[in-house]
Amino acid sequence: MDGPSGEGVPRAWDGSRAESRMALGRALILAMLTLLACDVIGGFIAVASGVDTWDHAWGFDTEYTVPLPVGVVQLALAWLAGRNVRPPVGLIAAVLLSTFCLASLLFGSFDGDLRGNIASAGWWSWGVVWGFVLLLVTGVVGVLAVGQAKRLRRQR
Repeated sequence: MDGPSGEGVPRAWDGSRAESRMALGRALILAMLTLLACDVIGGFIAVASGVDTWDHAWGFDTEYTVPLPVGVVQLALAWLAGRNVRPPVGLIAAVLLSTFCLASLLFGSFDGDLRGNIASAGWWSWGVVWGFVLLLVTGVVGVLAVGQAKRLRRQR
């Protein structure tokens, strides 16, 4: 018989921890995919409302979304952080993504584009409503990235 500590007694595999770790990574990747889809939709809204042309809708001069190359970089960071194939790379990617999201929230809230859209089109225009949707989804991605960074840091 084994001692009181339970050594030598086979334990059932506790998959709940592994599943919760994987769930956070999956949630981060899915949230970032949602944000990228929102960025693409924002470009279509800008073209449909006549604010942007097809040439500039997803470029660095757009007001309704983040530039598409930035969104692709954010998606790559989310994938690296969520998959954590190489632990230091996953942690660095999660920290960078959370920093990107914080910068996007600050610039999106205070750079004047959103306030200018509110002043010119009112609170309930597509551009203003979509700006708030983008800020909300960006905040969710940022919170998930911070959570993933904390989890990866604890694993070290």
